Amino acid sequence: MLEAQKEWERIAQSTAGWGFSPGTFGELVQGEIGGIPFLITLPIAWGTRATFVSAPGYPLEVWPSHRRKARRAVEMLLTAWEKPIEGVLMIQSTLPVGKGMASSSADIVAACRAVAAHFGRYLPPARIAEISAAIEPTDGIMYDGVVAFDPIRGKLLERLGAPPAMVIVGVLGHGRINTEDHHRRRLDYEPEQERRIQEALDYARAGIKTRDAKLLGQAGRISAEVARERESDPSLDELLQIADDEACGVIIAHSGTVRGVLVSSTVSRVTLRRLEQRLWRLDTGPVYQIGVANPRVGTLSGRLR
Repeated sequence: MLEAQKEWERIAQSTAGWGFSPGTFGELVQGEIGGIPFLITLPIAWGTRATFVSAPGYPLEVWPSHRRKARRAVEMLLTAWEKPIEGVLMIQSTLPVGKGMASSSADIVAACRAVAAHFGRYLPPARIAEISAAIEPTDGIMYDGVVAFDPIRGKLLERLGAPPAMVIVGVLGHGRINTEDHHRRRLDYEPEQERRIQEALDYARAGIKTRDAKLLGQAGRISAEVARERESDPSLDELLQIADDEACGVIIAHSGTVRGVLVSSTVSRVTLRRLEQRLWRLDTGPVYQIGVANPRVGTLSGRLR
């Protein structure tokens, strides 16, 4: 038994591949234009790391075992590459489940990158998006920077670019939401709502182009207001009032529980602390300061040394 354990450790240390994926704090914008559903993915510093090593004769194991969507992604990838469904996948994540922070999507993306790194193969973001969308509606976190993305078809619609340095002061919310159920219950958008979502998209484009956090926050604000029209949410009403009082932008999960304000990273500590205190008073869960990330796809996987 001891010799087998030593051999396993030797194999893992020499050949294991790792992959990382950022999560999101909801969506900067989500809606529909011209009948095409889309969201704008704003990656955050929290995320998921996966490690994979193949092991001949060992059926695929996933740790923890409840990460079933990551398992499905690995099975799909190994099958496509005509590899045995063998090995060990380990998932480590800072993303809470069921809050609208792309935890499942991040698991899938990180797992795919880990498998690709293990075998020394290039896996383009479009292929990861295809796998992700085949499993569930997904975010565009397999692409670097801020993107407009079709979550149902897994299609990149537009690369907006790198975000400016920003901080989200956000509350995680109570309970969990099943994203797949939410998409199945999605109602059509009214023409006026589509017009306003188009306005939000234009603000997001301008905010990225000029690196203006306020414009990006306005994009999030418009999208949140449309979401409130479509489904009543008293906690969102209170958040929007805080954003008005503090002249902040807004970012929410349109199919999740997280709610937050979006500010430039240059704001004072006093302002950040005041925002934290006001969000704590909402009594809708723990409050965090989370940095907006600008990951590069080329740096998010590799072989362990």
